[in-house]
Amino acid sequence: MAKTSKKETRGGARPNSGPKSPTVSASQLKDMRDAAERKAETEGRSLFDVCLDWVYDSELKIDRQQAAWKMYTDKMLIHVSEGGEADKTAGPAVYLPKQRPKFEVVK
Repeated sequence: MAKTSKKETRGGARPNSGPKSPTVSASQLKDMRDAAERKAETEGRSLFDVCLDWVYDSELKIDRQQAAWKMYTDKMLIHVSEGGEADKTAGPAVYLPKQRPKFEVVK
């Protein structure tokens, strides 16, 4: 009798199974920043200047200008995350009646 392999009937891989995708580490970000600064020193212009030149270049097609603007705003500007010291000291937004602070009108 010949041996045959049994047909696999389990379906496929489960969602989120397998190796995790690699993330950009802080050291890789620092290396990228250092490389950009070295190139800016040799060229005499920063990467920000070059990107903004693309944004304001009237000879580029509008979709290229929009792509340059999106790249500038998404990748080059620091995004302020919500929260911080002001939110920590503000206290809760909803108070119990006994704890609710009395606000005064400032003239």
